[in-house]
Amino acid sequence: MKPKFYFIVKTSALLLCLSTMLTLSHSCKKDNNNPPGPGIDTTHHEDTSPFYGKPLTKRPIMVDYWGGCCYDRSTVGPLDAMPDGVDVVNIFTLGIGRTAAGGWEFEHRGVSGQNEWSDVLTKAHALQKRGIRIVATSFAGGLVKLSSAAADSMAKIVRDSLDKWKFDGIDLDLEYGNVRTANIDSSIIALSKYVGPVSKTGRILSVVDYNNYNLEQIKRSKQYIDYVMTMSYWNKAADVMKWVKSYGDGIGNRQNVLIGVGSGCAINAGQATVPGEELKIADTLKVSASGSGMMEFIFGCSYHNKDQSGNITKDVSYTTNIIQRLKK
Repeated sequence: MKPKFYFIVKTSALLLCLSTMLTLSHSCKKDNNNPPGPGIDTTHHEDTSPFYGKPLTKRPIMVDYWGGCCYDRSTVGPLDAMPDGVDVVNIFTLGIGRTAAGGWEFEHRGVSGQNEWSDVLTKAHALQKRGIRIVATSFAGGLVKLSSAAADSMAKIVRDSLDKWKFDGIDLDLEYGNVRTANIDSSIIALSKYVGPVSKTGRILSVVDYNNYNLEQIKRSKQYIDYVMTMSYWNKAADVMKWVKSYGDGIGNRQNVLIGVGSGCAINAGQATVPGEELKIADTLKVSASGSGMMEFIFGCSYHNKDQSGNITKDVSYTTNIIQRLKK
């Protein structure tokens, strides 16, 4: 009986040991199969613009194009010199276009890359805190007759860029090189998911045109567009009401038309607004087209002028005088 007892105890101990080893082995195997725990979060959690989700219930009275992304900084006013009373600043010019690999990009280098983009963003965000919306301008030449799939891909890149930069919309310059007009219906429809009144995002979709060249485009797309601006800067006060009427009828509301003016530092020779005419235009709009507004291209042309002592004047009176006339 004694050997048998020892044999039973020895066998039981051996079985217990084997059972423990199998349990430990199974436990290790389960741990090794588990997915790794969370590492560094690489998802962009960007803060949005303070205007995001707030519909544009009132069309802007004064829009200013800032040309620091494309013109020499010594010829235009700095972004942080933008005066109070400006409602929207358009960053001119960025570019929606194809990459070398065939994808899409909304590039922010502008034409000459005169400013560090991080500095542009810092100053743009400071303007937003002052109640000024920031919009990115792009020529529309790359958006002509896109397929629905291509237009959707493009629009998502624009959305992602606006998210990343915390901007308040896009402005499309309806200029097409040697061709005066083109069809961008599919692009506007795709963009309308993320910008413009239909999107309900509070982000702006504006267009700029001249001489009614793209009036039919505006008529077809009016439900997606917040407002239209004119760039026939050479007009006189006596001329502007015909543009308010034609573009107003095209977009469905004359208050959604902004007449463009410019003192000439970024406008072709002979096409600048005659000095003093910008104030007459403001007065005309105030009386004959109450609620309509104006656009200036480009901001700060006289900022770097020097006085008799050689000091930079930092003059932005061209802009402030228009604002005073429109908003008095």
